[in-house]
Amino acid sequence: MGRLIETVGRYAEHPYYIAQTGTSVYCMEELCFVLCRNTFLLDRGILDRELARWIAEECGLRELAKPLYTLIGQNGSPSAFVGIILEYVHFDTEKKRQETEELLKVSADMDASTRRKHYADHLVKNCRYGEAVSEYERVLEEGSSMNSVMRSQILHNKGVAFCRLFFFEEAADAFLAAYQENPDNEEAGLRYLAALRMSLSDERYIDFIAEHPEWHEQSLEVERRMEKSRIEFEESDICRELEQNIRERDAGYYEAVSERLAEMRRKYREMVARP
Repeated sequence: MGRLIETVGRYAEHPYYIAQTGTSVYCMEELCFVLCRNTFLLDRGILDRELARWIAEECGLRELAKPLYTLIGQNGSPSAFVGIILEYVHFDTEKKRQETEELLKVSADMDASTRRKHYADHLVKNCRYGEAVSEYERVLEEGSSMNSVMRSQILHNKGVAFCRLFFFEEAADAFLAAYQENPDNEEAGLRYLAALRMSLSDERYIDFIAEHPEWHEQSLEVERRMEKSRIEFEESDICRELEQNIRERDAGYYEAVSERLAEMRRKYREMVARP
């Protein structure tokens, strides 16, 4: 059985059409769901007197509509407008509501492509790498008039998302495309070599550098960075914990645990098998 959700206000006879998302909603919960799931598509057009009227008359929430009318009259911020609605309905968690407001606060005055890029960057920061890759690809497909600097940034960040997924070959392709789009994006060139190094065997990577002397200087910088990262990792708590686990494994720790669990399972089976 699904979880019951207490609704706020009436179920509307006539829906409200959200132009930015192309969605019609019939109740406050549907409205909040669309606002939270499509925050990156919203702009100042969400400060709509028709939306405030719909909330007041169709949903019967005149008390909620009052501050919305006031905010519209003051040409207030979209983030505050949406925040009032989410807070009144108590939609999702407080953390999610704050996250939605912060995202809208930054993106509301951006053009559509920049909003989508910002949203994809937000997905990367929240470890939703697969979704971020899809979003970056959508921005690139739809932003045909985008300048080369912007395209390079998006391709670069797409490469970062691929790296977090350990898809180093795909990451290398994205970083190279970013560098070719804007040669001033030197970091994309360095990350291209780093991703290539992670996706190829040592022998094949060395052959590649030998065959492409134009990448020689960058390859030296990549090696310097990787050596620095290796040293930092070896000095980290994570490395020490892994080394401890290996010592325990070699000392028979895991075998002992497995034997103990097997004995517990045997006793449990004997217990439940008793008449």
